[in-house]
Amino acid sequence: MAAKYPKVRKYFFVFSLYLLCSPVFAQVDSVAISSAQWQITKLAKGVSWLRYHFKRNELFSANQHLSVVKIAENSTDAKLALGYSDSLEYTSTICRRYGAIAGINGSFFRMKGPDPDHQPVGKASTNVIKKHIGNRSVVYLRVADSVITENTFARDSVRRRHQQGIIALASGKLSIRSTAATNLYWERIIAAEDILACGPVMLLNSIAQPIPNDDFCNDRHPRTAVGKMADGTILLVTVDGRTAQSAGMSITELMKVMRWLGCEDAINLDGGGSTTMYVNEQPHRGVVNHPSDNKRFDADGERPVANVLMILPKNNHP
Repeated sequence: MAAKYPKVRKYFFVFSLYLLCSPVFAQVDSVAISSAQWQITKLAKGVSWLRYHFKRNELFSANQHLSVVKIAENSTDAKLALGYSDSLEYTSTICRRYGAIAGINGSFFRMKGPDPDHQPVGKASTNVIKKHIGNRSVVYLRVADSVITENTFARDSVRRRHQQGIIALASGKLSIRSTAATNLYWERIIAAEDILACGPVMLLNSIAQPIPNDDFCNDRHPRTAVGKMADGTILLVTVDGRTAQSAGMSITELMKVMRWLGCEDAINLDGGGSTTMYVNEQPHRGVVNHPSDNKRFDADGERPVANVLMILPKNNHP
């Protein structure tokens, strides 16, 4: 037994070193975000587009490419809105059809073929109310006070991670909320013109929320997120992934980035090959990040999606 003690001490030393170094790594990563020389473009009054490519493994010991669109709560030129497809379309296509200034892919949906990102859990229940036959969203979606789709549940009738929160738009104000786990139809009673279920919720009132311990959350993937700052500013965020130029992030890493960007509330949207950011009048059909479905670090890998979150001109009435 005595021969094993050095090995135990060795493991204890390595673990202790990890605990001591973790805060240092976190500080280095937060400084990388705050000190980045973001490229900034004004899109409208109160709306700006920021992007930065973290190279030399300077963020979470990896290369990362982040894109952020910010809209001030008091913007007089723009407003937030949800949009959707009658089937599946590229984020850029949906945004152009609505006349959007900018936009990101929305929440989760059924693909027309095998989904390389998400494996089904159980068999979907048949009691889902089909409000809009063509749309393939598997989450609650309400647009302009009209219910487009209801949540789709497995036979165990348990909310999954992508149904654990919502983005709600009421009188032009966006809020991020955690759902009532025991009420499968909680979204129906929320007073808001637009609602999109998604998740997991990462931050509420600056408090980190529990993150599911599974491969989807723990592994690095392209990510899309929405955050809200204390002054009401809304952030639409994409993180590219699955390439040497940008590794992608775990949900915990994404949560940290949203906090370092100044968000009090933050929620995860659909990611993986769906992650796309659109900015009007930009090259490559307005795609300004690097969607990953073509496995290349370019703008040509868009995946068709079912719904989007957009910034529209103030006088635009979709």
